[in-house]
Amino acid sequence: MSKASSRPRATIVRREATPPTRTSEEARAMARAALARMSDEEDAAIMAAALADPDAQPLELLNLRRKPGRPRAEVKKIAVSLKLDPDVVGAYRAQGPGWQTRMNDDLRKAAKLKHSLR
Repeated sequence: MSKASSRPRATIVRREATPPTRTSEEARAMARAALARMSDEEDAAIMAAALADPDAQPLELLNLRRKPGRPRAEVKKIAVSLKLDPDVVGAYRAQGPGWQTRMNDDLRKAAKLKHSLR
C-alpha cells in the first residue's frame, strides 16, 4: 500500500441551494399571518420580555427626535437658473448669510408684491 492511499480522503460537503428570497410584500404577508396566529398570552410574554430588555424597547416608549434641519416651509420656493451681473451678486453676498432671501425681498419690492407667509 502506498503512502497516498493510506491517508484519509477529504470529505466534500455540498451545501443546499440558498433559500429563495422573498419580496417585501411576501415578508409582510408572512408577518401579518404570524401575528394573527399569536395568542394574547404570547403577545403579553413578548411585550414583558421587551420591556425588561433595555436594548429592545418598543418604539413608542423611546424619545424619538425629529430629523435635524429646517422645518418645511408653508410656501415652497421654485428653483430657477438666473444670470446676474457679478457685481450685483457680489454686493448681496458681501452682506453675509441670507443674501438670497434679501435678494428675493428686493425683487418682491420691485415687483410691488406683498410679502408671502414664512
